Amino acid sequence: MKMKLYNLQSILDFGKYSGQSLKDVFMKDPEYIEDCIFDVPNFCFNPDHIEKLEEMDTDFAFSEEAFDKLDSKFESYENEENSFDDIDSYNSDDLINLGIGDKFSDEFEDIGDAEEGFYEDDYSF
Repeated sequence: MKMKLYNLQSILDFGKYSGQSLKDVFMKDPEYIEDCIFDVPNFCFNPDHIEKLEEMDTDFAFSEEAFDKLDSKFESYENEENSFDDIDSYNSDDLINLGIGDKFSDEFEDIGDAEEGFYEDDYSF
């Protein structure tokens, strides 16, 4: 399951607070966010946000275990995001969905085969 990175304004799409921002949920129920770190496999946010959250609610502090778990999940997220070394394993639709491919790219012909231009299109440029 691919890790999903949340920020403070991200809307949760799971659980009893679905439809509310991470920040708003934290302000109501900070323990819920800590529980999500442990219980929701693809839930992740940058560990740097912990300090910001704890400043918003000075009566709550994340456990060291939660911080370590979040740090590990964030590292997994970063590894997933940087794993495009083997780009040949993706088909063209995958690349388009990832914003890498170009759905409307021109196909080039061999220059020697071109009658009116260098592109295989109706515009002959």
